[in-house]
This record gives sequence, structure tokens and C-alpha cells, in this order.
Amino acid sequence: MLSRRSFIKMCASTFVSVSYAELLFQVPTSSGSGNRQIPVLVYHRVGYTTDNFTVTPERFTTDLETLQYYGYCAISLEQMQSFLEDRNIEMPDKPILITFDDGYLDNFENAYPILKKHNMIATFFIITDKLWTPDRLTPQRIVEMAEGGMSFGSHTVTHRRLGELTWEEIREELTISKAVLESVLGKTVTAIAYPQGSYNDNVITLAKNLGYTTGFTVREGICRKESPEFELRRIPIFKYDGGIRGVIANRGGI
Repeated sequence: MLSRRSFIKMCASTFVSVSYAELLFQVPTSSGSGNRQIPVLVYHRVGYTTDNFTVTPERFTTDLETLQYYGYCAISLEQMQSFLEDRNIEMPDKPILITFDDGYLDNFENAYPILKKHNMIATFFIITDKLWTPDRLTPQRIVEMAEGGMSFGSHTVTHRRLGELTWEEIREELTISKAVLESVLGKTVTAIAYPQGSYNDNVITLAKNLGYTTGFTVREGICRKESPEFELRRIPIFKYDGGIRGVIANRGGI
């Protein structure tokens, strides 16, 4: 049974989070382009499966509508990378990067149409070994989405935890996934999202050597001017979460 003290503490925590979310969504995220604070959301699936990584199309629609209502502008992976290269580059007042990990087919069937309907864009990190398996994005779908303004990056070949692999295994995961995606897209791929958030100094060194320019973690937080290019924080979105405003406030750490 929940004690009175625990109940009061829970209510107080909720009040603080909601109040902070109100403040976060009502004020500009910075006073200048170089000082932008950029939330990077990470979804996995949009549909009706029962796991915690799936949000419904209705929930995803509500998230996008809420972000637009409060003035957020979805930016591309390329815009994010340009900002990281030159932290004084011109940016929207309230930029946000929407990402998806794993490359599920419902990203095309459900998420992509909703994004297009709201004139928003997102970045999809692909496990290349899954490209030709059921319930995953195909090369043809990836090309169609790219032509529709979506961006793509590597989520490795096999989705193994990079921080636990040998130097050669890491090199293989990074090299092959990059080459496959570049072949599909006909353009250079320079972003990696670390599977299960696992990385170390060897992973970063190899990624840099192989031509990657950005690496995304699953560590919670907001990207800022000072954020290291290969340790970019993201805000995970789960099925059991409440509104997107509270999620950004609670997991953004600002």
C-alpha cells in the first residue's frame, strides 16, 4: 500500500515536472544560434504491438501536434551535423531532432505518413542485416523515404553491443553497415547510433577513422553547443510515457 508520505512525495514530483514542462515549452530554448538546446527524441516503433518500444499512431500524432503547437521545428540529421560542425550556424528558434532506431517496417507504414501529414522530418538508424527480413524496412522503402526528406544513419550490421566487441569486430560492424547504406542511398552516411547505447573509446576512434562525424547514445539529456559529436544524448520515448512535454522535461535534464 502506498503510504501518505510516498503519495505526497509522488504528487510533489509530478507537480514540479509538469510545471517545468510548462516553462520549457513556453520560453525559447536559447538566446542565439550558437547556444541552441536541441532535444533529440528516439522512437522505435509506431503501431499496435504490445512491447514498451511501440507507441500508437494516435500517440505519435499527438506528440507531433504538441511539438508544433509549442513552436518546435523538426530538423534533419544534416542540419544537426552542420550545427555540430559550426555551433554558430543559423538554426530555428526551437529545433528538435526526431530519430527512430532499428528500422522497423511500421516506420514506413505508420510513422512516415504521419510525419508527411504534419510536414515534419525524422532520421532513421538502420540495422543493415535486417534489411531483407520480414517486418523491417527494405532498400526500396528507404529510398522512397529519403526522397521524401527523411535522413538515415547506421545502427550497425547485427545490433551487437559495440562496447563489448573486439577492435576488428567493431570495424566490421561500422564499415559494412556504412557501405550497405551508402549503396542503397547513393550518398555518404556519416552518423551512427550505438546499439543498446554501448560504446567506448575504441568505438569512437574507429568511427572517426571510418568517416563518421556524429554518434548518438541512449544517455538521456539535451544536445547543447558543448555536446561531444560522438556522445550525443537522446530522449527515449516509451509506450507507457505520458505527454511529450513531460517526457522532454523529465529526461532532458535541462
